[in-house]
Amino acid sequence: MKKMMVLLKITEERGGVKPAFSPYHVFKLLEFLHARGVSSRHELMRLLGLGEASVKTLLNRLREIGLVSISRPHGTKLTEAGRELVGSLVSIIKLIPHLRLESVCVNCTISGLVLSSGYAILRKVGGVVVLRDLIVREGADGALILTYSRGTFYLPVTGGLEELGDEELHQQLRDFHVRDGDLIVLGMCYSSDRERCLAAAVNAIIKVLSFEGSEE
Repeated sequence: MKKMMVLLKITEERGGVKPAFSPYHVFKLLEFLHARGVSSRHELMRLLGLGEASVKTLLNRLREIGLVSISRPHGTKLTEAGRELVGSLVSIIKLIPHLRLESVCVNCTISGLVLSSGYAILRKVGGVVVLRDLIVREGADGALILTYSRGTFYLPVTGGLEELGDEELHQQLRDFHVRDGDLIVLGMCYSSDRERCLAAAVNAIIKVLSFEGSEE
């Protein structure tokens, strides 16, 4: 998906300096502005957990490519192009800020996303093991990847799908309106840092979708 490549471009290293923000931070900022309308830089600093210099750099890069406008004293808001981009993003990615699944992982944080009609991505990326390894490289300690069909969650395994009859999982994902063919991508971290797991899952999926778009 070519629109995902925009998020990677914003986070590119420039002048030998790698920014502190990742595609996850870009997604989160755009999603927030989409819901909020306008925001101050200090409010965005609190939202993203980044310093003033990093947020200023991020906003300047977004403005350079026409996704936001910045004015004083009102703050930052999306342009028409920004609204179009974030509309596309949130139509396929729904964030899952936190799950507690003792049946899956005791004393760990689980966060991730639902990727609309994302099951086909597994084949394109090379399988569930490749995607899981990518999530770990992005900063998670482990990953749980599921698909959904006809009211049941499945674990993609070599040769097919294995039913996961976990009522706890069903209950916690009910509010995310999971549909047939969706992919549930969850990072697992042995700490209380929800953002680390969420960022790992989102960054991995954005990179996968960007790679897919580059081949179109």
